[in-house]
Amino acid sequence: MSMGLQTRLAAGIALVASLIVLAVGWTWTAREEAELMDGLREREARMAGLIERGFAGPIWNLDHVALENLLDAVMADPEVHAIEIRGLGLRGGLARREREHPASGPLRREFGITYQPAAGAPGTAVAAAVLVFTRDLVDEQIRRTRVFVFELLAGVVAAVAVAGYLLVDWLVRRPVARLGALAQRVAKGDLGAQEKVERADEIGQLTMRFNAMSLKLRSAADQVQLSSEGLRASEARYRSLFENATEGIFQADADGRVLSMNRAFTQMLGLGALSPVGRRLRELTGIDREEMQRVSAIMNEQGKIQQAQLQLQAPGGRPLWVELNAHWVEAEGGRRRIEGMVSDISLRRQAEAELTRHRDHLEELVNERTAELSEAKLRAEAANQAKGRFLATMSHEFRTPLNAILGFTQLMQMDAAVPAGQQAKLQLMRESGLHLLELINDVLDMASIEAGKVSLKPSAVDLRALLDMASDSVRLRAEQKNLAFGLDVDAGLPHLVMVDGQRLRQVLLNLLANAVKFTDSGSVLLSARVLAQEPGRVQLRFEVADSGIGMTPAQQARLFQAFEQVSDASRHLGGTGLGLSISQQLVRLMGGQILVLSTAGQGSSFVFELRLATA
Repeated sequence: MSMGLQTRLAAGIALVASLIVLAVGWTWTAREEAELMDGLREREARMAGLIERGFAGPIWNLDHVALENLLDAVMADPEVHAIEIRGLGLRGGLARREREHPASGPLRREFGITYQPAAGAPGTAVAAAVLVFTRDLVDEQIRRTRVFVFELLAGVVAAVAVAGYLLVDWLVRRPVARLGALAQRVAKGDLGAQEKVERADEIGQLTMRFNAMSLKLRSAADQVQLSSEGLRASEARYRSLFENATEGIFQADADGRVLSMNRAFTQMLGLGALSPVGRRLRELTGIDREEMQRVSAIMNEQGKIQQAQLQLQAPGGRPLWVELNAHWVEAEGGRRRIEGMVSDISLRRQAEAELTRHRDHLEELVNERTAELSEAKLRAEAANQAKGRFLATMSHEFRTPLNAILGFTQLMQMDAAVPAGQQAKLQLMRESGLHLLELINDVLDMASIEAGKVSLKPSAVDLRALLDMASDSVRLRAEQKNLAFGLDVDAGLPHLVMVDGQRLRQVLLNLLANAVKFTDSGSVLLSARVLAQEPGRVQLRFEVADSGIGMTPAQQARLFQAFEQVSDASRHLGGTGLGLSISQQLVRLMGGQILVLSTAGQGSSFVFELRLATA
C-alpha cells in the first residue's frame, strides 16, 4: 500500500529533523566527553602532585601510621582506583590500596617521590608510586547525556512529524484537493468554473493558472462555436464572390478537366447555359496546343504561373486576350487540382498596341532631334575653336605692339636727358602697359584651360628657392603698405621636388598679390608644411594667410568663378576676376584643390595640398 503525499512529506520532514538533532546530539556528546576526560586528567595530575609532596616526609621519617592515613585519604576520592608505593622506608618495601571492582578505562600514572629537607636543598628519592584513576564517573555522565539527547530526539521527531502532517494537510493537501475538484468540474463540461485563491503562494499561483485555463477553455469553446457559424457564413460569401466575381475563376483536376467555373468565365467563353464541368480546358478555351504545353511545363516546373498572356477563342471566332494566374493545390488523398483566375485584357492589348505605335513615332522624333543636337554641338565646337584661334591671334596682335611700346618706354626711362616730369609720365605708361600685358596673359590662360590645351611640365624644382622668389616678388608691395610679410618654411621640406615650377609660382604669386591687395593693415604670411613623407613621395601643404577684409559665406561661394570679383567697388580696378579661377584650375591639374577659410573683417586663409615626387 503506497503512502499519500501528506504522509510522505511528514515522514520526510521528520527524517530531516531527526538527522539534524542526531548530528547535534552526537557532536554535543563527543564534545562533553572530551571536556570530562580533560578534567579527569587534570585531577589525576593534581592528585599525583599531592601524593609526591605529602608522602615524602612520612616515608623518610618511617611514620607508618601517617602513611596509612594518607593512603586512606587518597582512596577516599571515588575516581582513584588504586595506589601503590614502593620504597625502603615501607614495611616490606610496599604499600598498596585498590578497590574491589575492576576499573573502567583506567588512567595509570607512574612517578617518583623525592624527600627535600629544606627549600633549595638537594632532594633524595625515597619511593616510587603508581596511581590508577577510573573513568566510571565520566562514563556515567556521558550515559546521562546520551539518554537526554535520545529523549530530546524522540520529542523533536514526534513534534515535527505532527506539525508537518498538520501543515501539509492545511497548506498542500486541501488546496490540491480543491484543484482536483475544479479539474473534474472542467472535465465534465463546466467550462469557466473558478476556484477561490486563498494564498499568494505556489498553490495560489497554480490555482490562478487553473482558473485562467478554465476561462480560456470557455473562450475557445465559444470561439469554436462562432467559427462554425462563421465558416458557414464564409462559405456562403465565398460562393457569392465566386459566382459574382468580374474575373474568371476556375478549378480543374490534374488532367485539365473542369471541376468548377464561375459565371464570368463562362460568359467570356460564350458557353451560355452549357455546363463546363468535366470538359477539358483546352477544348473550352481554344488555346493552341503548343501554348497549352508551354503553360503545363511552367506549372509542373514552378508549381504556378503568373500574369501569362494567352489568346482564347471568344464567341463568333474573334480572339480574346486574357491574363492567367494559376497554381497547384494539394487536395485530399494526395490528389492535386489547379485553381486559377483569368482577366480579360483585350482593351489593354489594344491600348498597348496604340502606345507602341506612339513610341515608335516618338523614337523617330527623338532621332531627328538627336541629329539636330549633334549638328548644333559640332557648330558649337567649331565656334569654340574659332574663339580660341581668335584669342590666340588677338593676344599675339596685342603683344607685338605692346612689347614695342614697353621696350621703347624702358629705353626712354634710361635716357638721362629726359626731364623728371616726362619720367613720371613714362613710368605711368610702362605700368599701364604691364597691366595690359597681364590682362592679356590671364585671358589667354583662361581660354587655354577651357580648351583643354594646358599641360603641366614637371621638372626638378628647388622648392625653397621658388618660395623665396615668390615672396620677394610681393615683399616690396607689402612693405609699401606697411604690412608685416612673413615666410614660414618647414625644416623638413625636401630640397628638390618634381613639379611645374612656373605654374606653382604663378598660383602662389596670385594668392600673395590678392592677400597684399586686400589687406590694409596687419600681416601676410606664406607657409609650407610637410604633412606626410615616404620614399620618393611627399605631401605638402601651402597656405597664404592675411589679416585683410575677409569675405562673407556668399562671397566665398562664387569666389572661384571666372570674371567674378567679390571685393568692394574700390578694389575692382586693376583686375579681371580671372586670377583665382585660373589658380584653382592649375592646382586641380596638379592633383589638389584650393580651399578658403575666411570671416568678414577678420582676414582670409587660402590653403591647398599637393602630393609630389621627390627628385
